[in-house]
Amino acid sequence: MILDNNGYTNNGQPVGAPVQPPPPRALSPEVAQRKAFKGKVEYMGCGLLIYTFIIYAVYIADLFGHYIYYAFKATSKDNYMELVEAYAEKMLEKAGSMIVGVVIGVAFLILFFIKALPLKKIFAHHGKMTFSKLIMLICVLMSCQLIFTFIDEGVEWLLNQVGLSLQQAIEMSQAGSTTVSMFLYASILGPIAEEIVYRGFVMHTFERAGCGKFCSILVSAILFGIMHANPTQSVFAIYVGVVFGYAAMEFGLGWSIALHIINNLLFGDVLTFIANKLPETAAEVLEWGVLIVMFIAGAAVLVIKRKNIVSYIRENNPPVKHYSYIFTCISILAFIVLNILLALSTVQKLK
Repeated sequence: MILDNNGYTNNGQPVGAPVQPPPPRALSPEVAQRKAFKGKVEYMGCGLLIYTFIIYAVYIADLFGHYIYYAFKATSKDNYMELVEAYAEKMLEKAGSMIVGVVIGVAFLILFFIKALPLKKIFAHHGKMTFSKLIMLICVLMSCQLIFTFIDEGVEWLLNQVGLSLQQAIEMSQAGSTTVSMFLYASILGPIAEEIVYRGFVMHTFERAGCGKFCSILVSAILFGIMHANPTQSVFAIYVGVVFGYAAMEFGLGWSIALHIINNLLFGDVLTFIANKLPETAAEVLEWGVLIVMFIAGAAVLVIKRKNIVSYIRENNPPVKHYSYIFTCISILAFIVLNILLALSTVQKLK
C-alpha cells in the first residue's frame, strides 16, 4: 500500500477507512436486452402457470367434493363405488367445474396483467377484415382436419403395435357436446377464454418483448397446442393456433375469437349434431365430404397466397436467439413439462 503526503492510499481512500468494492461492471447492451426480454417472458410464464393451476385446482376440488358427498350419501361400500363410477362416467360430459375454473383463471390474469396489458390493449382493433379474407381464413383453418384424421389413425395404429392406445383421448377430442354445460364451454366460453389468454396476454407479451409478429404468433400457438395435453390434438391445436394468432395480430382479438367459435361450434358441435341425426352412410358422406372440400379449399388458398405467406414470415421473424431465450425460461419449461406429463397420462394399455 502506497501513502501520499496527506495519508491517503493510492486508491484514494484514507488510511484505516473500510475498503470500498469496485463499482459493478455495466452490462453489455446485448446482455441487458436479453435479461429484460427474459424477465417479461418469465413474468408471463408465471401467470400462465398459475392460470393452469387454478383450472386444475377447481376441477380437482369439484372431484373430491363429489367423492366426499357420495361418502355421506352412500348406504354401503358397494353403493359408494356405484355412485362414484356413475359420476366418473358423466363427469367428462359436464363442464361446470371447467367453466368456473376458466372464469376464475381469466379474472386472475386480467389482474395479473392489469398494468402491462390491460384488456383495452389486447382487444384493440388492427387491420380491416373483409368477407373474402374471412372465408380464406376459415378455409385454411379447416384444411388440416382431413390430414389430422389420418394422423389420429396412424398414431393409434403405431401405439397398438407396442400394446398401447390413445383411442379414448382421440374420441374425447372428436366428440360433440352432450350437455348444456359442455356445449357452453366447448363452443363459446372456452374459445373466448383461450383467445384472451393465448392470443391476448401470451402473444402480446411476446410481441411487446420484441419477438416480432411471426415469432409471437408461432410460440403462442405452440403453448396453446401443448396446453391441450393430448398427443394428437396438441399438434392440430398448434396449426389452428397459428391461424387464430394471425387473425388476432392483423385484425384484432375479436376475429380470432370468432374463428375459434366457428371451429368449435360449426365444425364441432353443429356438424356432429347433424351427422348423428342422419343414417350412418349419409353421416359418413357428409363428414368426409366436408373434410375433403375444406382441405381442397384451404390448400388452394395456401398455394395462391404462398408468396405472401413467405414474405410475411421473413419480414416478421426475429433472430433465432429469441426462440432460445423463450424456451430456456424456467416458467415456460415448467409449463411445457407439466402438460407433456398430462398428455402422456392419456396413453393407456391396449385392451
